[in-house]
This record gives sequence, C-alpha cells and structure tokens, in this order.
Amino acid sequence: MMVIARKRKKIKLGTVILYTVLIVSSITCLYPLIWLILNSFKTNSQLFNDPWGITFSPVFGNYITAWTSGKIGTSFLNSVFVSASSMLITIIIASMAAFAINRLKWKLSGAVLDFFLLGVMIPIHSTLIPLFLMFNKIKLTNNYLSLILPYVAFALPTSIFILTGFMSTIPREVEEAFIIDGGSMAGVFWKIIFPLSKSPIATISIFNFVSMWNELMFALIFMSDQNKMTLPVCLTRFKGQYSTNWTVQLAAVVIMVIPSIAVYLLLSDRIIESMTVGAVKG
Repeated sequence: MMVIARKRKKIKLGTVILYTVLIVSSITCLYPLIWLILNSFKTNSQLFNDPWGITFSPVFGNYITAWTSGKIGTSFLNSVFVSASSMLITIIIASMAAFAINRLKWKLSGAVLDFFLLGVMIPIHSTLIPLFLMFNKIKLTNNYLSLILPYVAFALPTSIFILTGFMSTIPREVEEAFIIDGGSMAGVFWKIIFPLSKSPIATISIFNFVSMWNELMFALIFMSDQNKMTLPVCLTRFKGQYSTNWTVQLAAVVIMVIPSIAVYLLLSDRIIESMTVGAVKG
C-alpha cells in the first residue's frame, strides 16, 4: 500500500510539474500577442507612459486610420490573393507530383523525389537577384506572377516530401478495387487519394500560407506599384523619417496577424490528425 501511495504521489507531482511547464510556456507565447492587441487600442502617450497598463479607454480609431489612411485594405486584399493563389497552386501541383512519385510504378520516381528535395537546400532569398534580372527582362516585375511563381517553387519541395510520406501509408488495395470497378488513374487521384490526403494538405497549407503571407523581400523588390503591394511592404510605410505613429502601426500588425491565426485555428485539428496517423497505423 505504501508503494502504491508513493507512486501516486510521484504521478501527481509529475503531472503538476508538467502542467506548470505547459502553462508557463503558453503564457510566454501568448503574452506578446496580448500585449500587441492591448497596445493597439492606446494612444502614443499611453503606450510610452504605461506600455503594460490594462486600464485605459480603447481607441478604435487606430484601426480605422490603419485601414484607410495607411491603405491596409488594398494591401490586405493583395496579400490574400497572392497567398491564397500560391497556396492552392502548391497544393494541386504537390499532390499530383506526390501521387506520380509514390503511386505510379516507374524507374526514376526515387530520383525525381531526390531532385525535388534538393530545393530544400536552396535559401529562397539567395535567388532574389537572378529572379529579378530574369523577371525584369521578360517584363514580369510589378506583376502578381513575380511573387506567385517563386512562392510556389520554394513551397513544392517540402510539400511533396510530406505528401509522398503520407501517401505511402494508404493501402494500394483501395485504388486497385477502384480500377477493377472501371475507374481510371485520374479518378483514383481525385476521388480516393486526394480526399484521403486532407490532413497533410492542411499541414502544408498552414506552413506555406504563413510563410507566403509574411514574406517581405520579394514583395518589396518586385512590386513598385503601391496598389499592388502586399501587407508586409505596406507596414514599412508607417515608419516616417521624423515621426512614427506607433499605435496605428501596432493596429496594422494586428490586422496582419489575424489571417495567420485564423488559418491555423481552422486547420489545427487536421495537423494533429496527420501527426497521429502513423502512430495509429503502427
């Protein structure tokens, strides 16, 4: 009985320590976001005099000023279009490539996968100058395609790797039965493999959307028209040479952060599902 009691005490102590660490980690991660949101409703004087204060009269005009005067609305829609288009194109191409590599029988499938994975070793911004020279020569600068094409190209290696690993866990008997019933390989992909790959697709969608949404350098170099600038570039316009409206800039940052959080909250269950699929099968 004493041994059992000691074990229970140890388990309880371990549980308390675990939850304490998790709570502290959660507070550490959430505090900057909470601080950002709170201070976006302050005036500049309130921000500098009491940056950690929570008792103040909220100023909703910061968001109105950021959306209208700072042209956040136009840049927001530009970012949505570029990020969503890049993400959708990446999902379709990566899914098809992973299907061809993993489910079709051909000799060079392994070599093609290795070729795609070489892209992981190339830093995206190391291609900035050659891409600019190439896009400038073919008159593609100041065009949404100058952002979408690099975003898709650099998102493909990791996406194909994740989808290929997941598709290898799908039993081949499922597609064989579909083909015996008169289905085609295109039908196998669109009606069986693609729907079953929702979890890894959600995973790559989150990672790719966040990186595409927050990317600055390509958008800053390739886009010169202010009406086509994305949100990260637009945020740089809030800082003036002699003065900066910090609270309006914080409001603009909150507007920029919201889509990333929304996408993660919508697809987070799929990420957990994709992480546990292998363990369940094992």
